[in-house]
Amino acid sequence: MELLSEWSPYVDEYLINSSAFAFGLFKYGYIQSPNSNSHDLKHGSRALFLNEGMKGILGIDEIDTDSAEDKSKPEKRFINPDFKTLEKIAQKTKDGLVFDGILTTGSQTKSRSVKAEVFCRQNLLLVLCEYDVSELDTLNNTMVELNQELNNVQRELIKEKKMLAKTLCDLKNTQSKLIEAEKMASLGRLVAGFAHEINTPIGIALTASSALMDARQAIENMLTQEEVDEEELVEGLETIKQCSPLVMNNLRRAADLVASFKRTSVDQSVDNLRLYNLHENIKDVVISMQSQFKNSSIVIELDVPHDIELHGNPNDISQILLNLISNSLLHGFDNGILSGKILIKAQLSNNEVPEKSKLLIYYSDSGKGMDSDVLKKIFEPFFTTLRARGGTGLGMYICHNIVTTRLKGTIRCESTKGKGVEFFISFPILIP
Repeated sequence: MELLSEWSPYVDEYLINSSAFAFGLFKYGYIQSPNSNSHDLKHGSRALFLNEGMKGILGIDEIDTDSAEDKSKPEKRFINPDFKTLEKIAQKTKDGLVFDGILTTGSQTKSRSVKAEVFCRQNLLLVLCEYDVSELDTLNNTMVELNQELNNVQRELIKEKKMLAKTLCDLKNTQSKLIEAEKMASLGRLVAGFAHEINTPIGIALTASSALMDARQAIENMLTQEEVDEEELVEGLETIKQCSPLVMNNLRRAADLVASFKRTSVDQSVDNLRLYNLHENIKDVVISMQSQFKNSSIVIELDVPHDIELHGNPNDISQILLNLISNSLLHGFDNGILSGKILIKAQLSNNEVPEKSKLLIYYSDSGKGMDSDVLKKIFEPFFTTLRARGGTGLGMYICHNIVTTRLKGTIRCESTKGKGVEFFISFPILIP
């Protein structure tokens, strides 16, 4: 202890300011105010000294050493054992240990229990308290275990996050490939339609050409003879007269189809920004789809001005209309079994201010329509009501993506079951 005596000022200051270790000195019995000249004695208690820890345990901010009775009533802050019980034991003990155990202090509404020892000497009680750290150790160990579990959960979450990120990346790549596949499938349907459409005029032209060759050969044979049969010559010339315009008209029709196919197919395969006529572009799309409507009672009407010139990629509008028309045929008209009408209208808004002009496209069909549940999901990727018949659910998603992303516009659909469908498309005009 002599070794510690020189350190006592530091220890005393630390203990006085300590919150973990609490001690207080109390006077009990008949107490007289130090400033009173009378013999007015009162039975009670008074706190002579409280360190910061004891102030916190008892809930006392300051003590008044000048009055005979401490107004903070420290004896009322001891609950179990109470102050009077400690006082009675001290009176019997005189000097020494009064209590050693768990002391409960505070009030009936808010209390705390601490490990305590109480000593007495000459009407004074020294109360020493310390918090029971065993519970804190238990809580700390529990906290360490919970932190470990939390760290394990966080590591698992990080792994799951990485796996989900990889899965999402794979899904996006797959989605991009599927979209490209759908675009190529659309181009394939376009090629098949043109091949079917061009087969008729080419076939007629070939048949007429063959008749022309036979007539030419017959005339040559006649000219080698000494005498020419006038009747046979007239018949040969008549054949030439009839077949020549037939060949010319059908070849011209085939040439128009090839030109239309060339414009559409090139625009389908490259990002071709150029000036194009909207009416011609939409008409090419309709021509390319004619073979699919040949055996149906579906009429396609156009209400598109001939003078609207746009700058951009013609494939954007072509792709939108190809998907809309295909959807109408497949869904709205039961693959051509039902009869009806498709209407495509277009107009410009704000013609006076070219920089603010918008193109408005209205598309409608008189088919079966759709219910509200299908209408809500119509632009979702991979949503289709005909998956059993090979539907991919990407057609309308591609339309929505082209309008909103490439054309910076909006597309809206309205439909009622049994009353057809309407699409409202709007996007700003590019100024070349």
